[in-house]
Amino acid sequence: MNWPLVVAGVLALLGAAVHGIVGDLLVVRRLSPGKLPSSPFGGPRMTKAMIRVAWHMATMALITVGSSLVVSGAFLDGETARAVGVVGAGASTGIAVVIVPAAFNQARRSLALRATDRRELRSFLHPGPVILVAIPVLAWVGIA
Repeated sequence: MNWPLVVAGVLALLGAAVHGIVGDLLVVRRLSPGKLPSSPFGGPRMTKAMIRVAWHMATMALITVGSSLVVSGAFLDGETARAVGVVGAGASTGIAVVIVPAAFNQARRSLALRATDRRELRSFLHPGPVILVAIPVLAWVGIA
């Protein structure tokens, strides 16, 4: 059993569950088509549909990463385990590289506003960026 890979995978799977279920309920479903812009593909309802699809594509990416890391750490051996682990570690690194700078920029903007808006202050409390850094760190440790 390769515990760093398994823990990284479980974190990714938990993140996928929260992102897919809670995120859909608290973010995507609350988007008002009346406040969304049209896109070249259709009106505001199409924009909301495209946001929902992209949201759940990210959820599926986390499920894929988590599954590959758990399988690699718990069920495979030798070079096969390492190869599947490298795929999971690489993909989780890519996800973190996309998300973490955006979260950092949001936190920087919030500081510039002196966090006068409670919604801005909550961006400091979101655990996503920390978890999305922990996953690839654990994964790379596990395959080292």
